[in-house]
Amino acid sequence: MASTRAAMAVPLPESLQRIYEEASRFQMPDSNLHTLQPVWGAHVVRAQQQIRDLHVEGGGEILYLDGLSPGCQACKEGTWDCIFTTMRCNLDCGFCYSPHDIPRDYAGSHLGSTPEQIEENHAKTDITGISFSGGEPFAEPQKLFEWVEWFTSRHPEKYYWVYTNGLLAGEPELRRLSELGVHEIRFNLAATGYDHPTALRNLEMAGGLIPNLTVEIPAIPKDAAKVLSCLARWSDLGVRFLNLHELLYEPGTNSESIPGTRQPIVTADGHRSAIHPASRALTLAVMQQVQEEGLPLAVNDCSLQSKIRQLRGRRRCLAPLMKEPHERLVGDTFYESFYVYGDGGQARTFHPDALDEMRRRYPDGQFVRLVRTAPLSIRDPGRWISFETLGH
Repeated sequence: MASTRAAMAVPLPESLQRIYEEASRFQMPDSNLHTLQPVWGAHVVRAQQQIRDLHVEGGGEILYLDGLSPGCQACKEGTWDCIFTTMRCNLDCGFCYSPHDIPRDYAGSHLGSTPEQIEENHAKTDITGISFSGGEPFAEPQKLFEWVEWFTSRHPEKYYWVYTNGLLAGEPELRRLSELGVHEIRFNLAATGYDHPTALRNLEMAGGLIPNLTVEIPAIPKDAAKVLSCLARWSDLGVRFLNLHELLYEPGTNSESIPGTRQPIVTADGHRSAIHPASRALTLAVMQQVQEEGLPLAVNDCSLQSKIRQLRGRRRCLAPLMKEPHERLVGDTFYESFYVYGDGGQARTFHPDALDEMRRRYPDGQFVRLVRTAPLSIRDPGRWISFETLGH
């Protein structure tokens, strides 16, 4: 978005000058998501042709077979808060998305750094689902239990789930989570080669203690044969939900360096990453095999498209905390507002809906349209990206 300012006799107010300077420095990269729309559309058509009873929702952003867990429903609508209880991990997976620059002892979420702060902000938003992740949450089990208990004891109406690679989630730990009211546990079996004896033993144990048992893995094309060979066994061990993430190559994480074919991605807010273009084909192959073999597995196509939907929902969810009264959320991505100033001493921001009224009130005023990014975290004030002079 361009930053423009016509030559004016009236100097900018100091607060507006700072916004102008920040917007002038910012150069928004051109998003290439529009080039993926035909690819995404073709995938939906192909999926509908290959998979009977496929659910297609949200204009093709949501694809799944035989149901979604309540946690996935919250995620796709942006009403999910993921709390990290530790960034320590007992493994070092090549596909890991944990940022390298986060301290290993970090705990918190995009809504705060303490249970008290997070709970306070939950009350101001429409959060319906809370997950606990890492790192590996079971690397510090007592801390995990303390955080889980804080929320489940105060808000049992919300839906709770925990992520794990499965190696440290033994019977005592799983039983404690069950006692605390956790509804779902998600095993990333790709982290341990898909059929590691310890992970599978703990997986089966979890199925008898936690109401909903999920396997959540990245859809890694080179591992297709292994994944397909494990489906029946996972189902026999009690797995109800299978979430397959489109393989991402995310900057600043281990996944940035793993080998594989890449489709570069630039999102609407300028974030750069890449996906493996064959990843979703594996998800379709999984759905097809599940259907052909009659396996009682609900399969979720957790694509980049679905994640972008989730991020739009998160920005919407954060708006009560981050949006100023004079701002309007645009496209679930940006905040837009207007500013008027002039020789008469008027200098104020106002909501876009009041533009015509303000023009009548201040016929000689100078008007500016301002745009900043809608934050994804309470620690992010957003960036001023557009300063557009409208004149009188």
